[in-house]
Amino acid sequence: MPNRFRFCASALLPFATVLLASSTSFAGWGAANKDYGGNLNMQLYTPSTVAASPAVLVAIHYCTGNANSAHGWFDSAADKNGFFIIAPDAGKQCFDSSITRAGDRADIVKMVQYVLTQKNADKNRVFAAGLSSGGCMTNTLLAIYPDVFAGGSAMPGFPAGGWPAGDTTCTKCGQNPPSTTGQQWGDMARTAFAFTGTRPCVQEWVGGGDEYKFNAWLPGVAAQFQNLGGLDMGSSGTGAPSGWTRTVYKDPAGNVRLETNLGPASQKHDLSGAGLFGNVITFLGLDKATGACGLTTSGTGGTGSSGTAGSGGASTGAAGSPSGTGGAGAGTGTGTAGSPSSSAAGSTSAAGSGAGGAPGGSPSGSAGSPSSSGAPAASAGAGTAGAQPVGSAGKGATSGGYTRDEGGCSVSSGGSQRPSGAFVGLLVAGLAAVVRRRRSSAA
Repeated sequence: MPNRFRFCASALLPFATVLLASSTSFAGWGAANKDYGGNLNMQLYTPSTVAASPAVLVAIHYCTGNANSAHGWFDSAADKNGFFIIAPDAGKQCFDSSITRAGDRADIVKMVQYVLTQKNADKNRVFAAGLSSGGCMTNTLLAIYPDVFAGGSAMPGFPAGGWPAGDTTCTKCGQNPPSTTGQQWGDMARTAFAFTGTRPCVQEWVGGGDEYKFNAWLPGVAAQFQNLGGLDMGSSGTGAPSGWTRTVYKDPAGNVRLETNLGPASQKHDLSGAGLFGNVITFLGLDKATGACGLTTSGTGGTGSSGTAGSGGASTGAAGSPSGTGGAGAGTGTGTAGSPSSSAAGSTSAAGSGAGGAPGGSPSGSAGSPSSSGAPAASAGAGTAGAQPVGSAGKGATSGGYTRDEGGCSVSSGGSQRPSGAFVGLLVAGLAAVVRRRRSSAA
């Protein structure tokens, strides 16, 4: 029997090698598809090596562009740091970036949910970045989907609410902004989605010589996110590219939650060649294995939102920890120790202590205090110990929940990924065939 087993194993080795070679999928951009269930086409970039808990970055193209236009913006950073890139395609001249949780905006969130489920990505590390029309969409997503996005960068963009409903040609490009206060801009976002947790961090870039007057809209953008996040009046920031002026806005804990960058008069609207993509990666924290942007505190904590669409629980944590930054859209408080996340719609918060969530949050809190993080049925109370890592009312679960798919196959995963279930099945079938042949010949 031992000799026969060794013979079977050696006979199967070439077969296994062929199967392994044929089953290995390659990193890079996948084909356009609507597998996520929406109307817009999406492309997905899989890094050469996927991180243990990969982040997701939505790269959003400019007017007259398409998903292919986002190729190359962040590819090398994704390969280096192991995160996925989603490139939505407007399918028309510009994205409709108006301030409602429907249409193009809802489709992009569905893309995010799909990748979180299929690729076991980190729901607390979802980001957006875009140019022009994509920058307007980025600001809208950050303002009205704070339960989904941990942060983003617009290069450049209007305030959420500045883009007219149904507009696909950027009719406001070249026009001066309206006389709207920060409170009014903030109220527009709160009307679209009432949210009480910690909001995403925001980075803004615009040229001082923007021919479409996006630089004139920058004060409104800053005022909106300043109002939404309860931030200070702003102060001079450091580390800006040569010729750029950086202003930073902090929360009461001293975390930078908003950064605006105004370029020189020679810098026009198109920022694709301005060398800013590395700055975006650094600000968002995508060059780190964990966490999100703009934080000076550390740790994990509970999450919570208005209850319209729960933000999911924190990924880790233990009762009694002194601080917390948790998941995006964080609320105030924690649940039962050892509960890695919320378990279902209407369930309560996850383990860990401290208010806050990635990004930001207050630096301290008390262990074991109740916090809701589910759908509208959620109520305050202790968290559920041992819940699954992704709650069914997790980030952006606006139409039904989603759960982590531990057995999903990577469509364009890196060459070093684990064998898929299909490959394992073929391997077992091949081994059985060899054993049957050996038994037949022995008989």
